[in-house]
Amino acid sequence: METDSFAANLRLLCSTESSVSALCRRIGVNRQQFNKYLSGAARPSPANMRKIAVHFGVRQAEFLLPTEEFEAHPSVAGKLAGPQVPRPDGGGFYSAFRGQTLPLRRYLGYYLSYFLTQTWENSIVCALVCLDELDGLIRSRSLERSIDPDDGSLYLSKYDGRVAMLGNRIFVMEYQRLARDALVETVLHPVGRGQLQYLRGTTFGISSRQRLPFTSPVVWRYLDDFTSLRDAMRQVGRYDINSAKLDQRARSILLGAREANAEGFVMPGRPG
Repeated sequence: METDSFAANLRLLCSTESSVSALCRRIGVNRQQFNKYLSGAARPSPANMRKIAVHFGVRQAEFLLPTEEFEAHPSVAGKLAGPQVPRPDGGGFYSAFRGQTLPLRRYLGYYLSYFLTQTWENSIVCALVCLDELDGLIRSRSLERSIDPDDGSLYLSKYDGRVAMLGNRIFVMEYQRLARDALVETVLHPVGRGQLQYLRGTTFGISSRQRLPFTSPVVWRYLDDFTSLRDAMRQVGRYDINSAKLDQRARSILLGAREANAEGFVMPGRPG
């Protein structure tokens, strides 16, 4: 990485922040060390580089670009342009997803999403979710892949969506991209004040296989130890509800939510 280009590109992105001190607090980087990055006196460690890249929604490799090219890059140009003015034909519902870059910036990255399903008895499905920025909007992309324990059939679902933060809650609206016959809404909030490791909430919509309304508690675990997409994909699939391979915090939250709802109604579960 060319240190001069990196420092200039980082300064350019920091110009969109309210202050460097607030930025350092949000991403968990020492302010004095960050100043060395800005001046070109030092380069970030791999861990800090990932924090910076995720926060700004810019790929690490893009920091290699010459400053003029970096400034014109689609993932950067939208940030520098500031909030977009809604077009006359894009108001109402669509306006909820504009201007979300700042409130949702700290949530960008990869997650494992856990939810209960009745497609298979006593099962939890783990999906992979990515939140990133595209053309000034926060985008969600989800992948579910499960193998039927009875006949070995593979079930694959891909979702594309948009994300908004309204009233301290994260709303994710997704479209089933392969079957093209289902919309899913997920509402999330942090587990515990001020921490981002786990987001919990509810997911609901119309099952693409059974065409029945469904609802299920859901937990998203942030992959702060994310190393590669291949490693994350190995964790996607169906798990027995008592499997030791499950994230035990996520499992505990799901089972607690299920017990709390047991007397009110039966949750048919999101398709697995």
